[in-house]
Amino acid sequence: MANVIYAYTTHLDEVPVIVTGLSITETLNEFSTLSFSFTADDRNKIAAEAMIPQTRVLVPETGQWFRLSNVNPISSGDVRTYQVSAVHVGTDLHDKYVENKLTNTQSLDQCMKLITDGTSFNYVIHDSFSNYSFSDGFGADYADSLLMNNLKNNFGFEFYLDNWTIHIYKMLGKADQFIFIDGYNASKIQWTEDYSNIRTKIKGIGKQNDDGTYAATAEYNSPAQEIWGVKQAATIQDDRFTDKNSLLTYIKSQLQDYPIVQYTMERAEFEHHAKLSDINQVVIGNSGLIKDRLGVEVDVRIIGKTFHPQDAKQNDTVTFGNKLFDYAHNYAALQKARNSNESLGKTLSKIQENVTSIIDSNNNRKMWKIGVVKE
Repeated sequence: MANVIYAYTTHLDEVPVIVTGLSITETLNEFSTLSFSFTADDRNKIAAEAMIPQTRVLVPETGQWFRLSNVNPISSGDVRTYQVSAVHVGTDLHDKYVENKLTNTQSLDQCMKLITDGTSFNYVIHDSFSNYSFSDGFGADYADSLLMNNLKNNFGFEFYLDNWTIHIYKMLGKADQFIFIDGYNASKIQWTEDYSNIRTKIKGIGKQNDDGTYAATAEYNSPAQEIWGVKQAATIQDDRFTDKNSLLTYIKSQLQDYPIVQYTMERAEFEHHAKLSDINQVVIGNSGLIKDRLGVEVDVRIIGKTFHPQDAKQNDTVTFGNKLFDYAHNYAALQKARNSNESLGKTLSKIQENVTSIIDSNNNRKMWKIGVVKE
């Protein structure tokens, strides 16, 4: 059975495209991307003509639309092979430049109305969010940038798109949704921990008044100081802030008080009929467990995946990132290491005492001899 997607030009002409190597990459808080190839033979002659700016394509297995971003035709004998890349239609938000600005304290709903007004997009806010105080206003930028670079950070949310609908949550995904075990449904689990940029204290200052004072100041001391000690980050000065609570929330979000951990797998099985596929829910934002051959268990979160909806023989891949750093777990690990070290110290001290006692005893009796042990 041929793998088919459908291309639609700006004139709404539907053109089937017989493709190979189709893959979709999804990443947390970003637009999904699509790549595929096809040969411009007799079956795809019209499809090749549809590879023009603004063409969008539909992947029937997922129901998601993508906008062409890059088309690379390569001559191969008497025909051309096309390498094509596309971005989720969420990229159409970049077609709108928001000229107006909202000022002072605003709700997330008011801000979303501003960036989606007059577009094909709608939105659903699934959780409750506190209002945000904009010292310099909100707007005067492209709608996609305002969503991904401003609102996401200011209100502290995560999002995904279902075609032209933006879904907003405080956090995507659910806990305890998968388990990968080295040697069972995964291979060669490895991870690295980077402690170089840990900081446990931060100060922030807001907009400067005419008299030289600041409209807002804030300071945050992380509980992780009990693990890492006091490690002060550079003070943040941001004219957007005139409210202490908003400034405090922002500087807390900028503080990295935990190690960056990267997890890799040489192979992971999570497709249909794979081991544990009936319980593993590999969805962006979901968290679960990785267990290596030595019994070490790590709680991780899915931040990206690449899959092949039209080819079950291709191995899909998944990217894991930091789940929220577990302060209690790491404090317990630190205490365990301390206790182990104390226990080891006592053991070594006792061994030293015993060795000294034996040497002293034998010296007194002058019984130390060097000889050959007979078998």
